[in-house]
Amino acid sequence: MSNRNRFNGYNSKDNISFGIVLIVLGSFFLLDRLNMINAREYYQYWPALIALSGVICVVRASQLPEVLDGFMQIGIAAWLYAVTQHLYGLTWSNSWPLFIIAIGINIVIKYFAEKPKT
Repeated sequence: MSNRNRFNGYNSKDNISFGIVLIVLGSFFLLDRLNMINAREYYQYWPALIALSGVICVVRASQLPEVLDGFMQIGIAAWLYAVTQHLYGLTWSNSWPLFIIAIGINIVIKYFAEKPKT
């Protein structure tokens, strides 16, 4: 692999995706600072960025663990949205164990998915 296509172990598609995200976020905050938009109206949707990242992971995945990582990101985004909007009575203080349980489930599923057949 040439140095041109390598940046911290990621391929150029990952770099361009990250660059686009930075441009969009920077533009959003710049427009807010210039009083062209009111960013506070959009802050409730910030978990959508994590969900979008998860969808991209699932679509670009070539192995089951990568798909699981994408679904984990989507699940975290759904939890964050539910907590920030107080859906189903969820708050940070009463629902943080869900986060730990989800990570544990993800680890166990990956173990069995990657377990060598003997």
